[in-house]
Amino acid sequence: MIVAVSRFSVPREQAEALAARFRGRGRRVDGHPGFLGLEVLRGQGPTPEFLLVTRWADRAALKAYLRSEDFRLAHAEGEELGAEFATFEVVAT
Repeated sequence: MIVAVSRFSVPREQAEALAARFRGRGRRVDGHPGFLGLEVLRGQGPTPEFLLVTRWADRAALKAYLRSEDFRLAHAEGEELGAEFATFEVVAT
């Protein structure tokens, strides 16, 4: 299993609107082959930090999604510009 993590901050005044957008997300990613789940986490520090954690069956499934039109549409709003992105292989649970 592969876990992909995006980490980014937004101005405090935008944090609740962004959280609401994630709660109402279109769920396009949910139907992609190999997609196993998504969590959106919001930190409680002075500058709101978000973590998007997606789980994938394998690296090929993640790569296919990253090249998809659904990925482009999901990120068109641009809140995640400058996000840190990393992938991890799950080696134990």
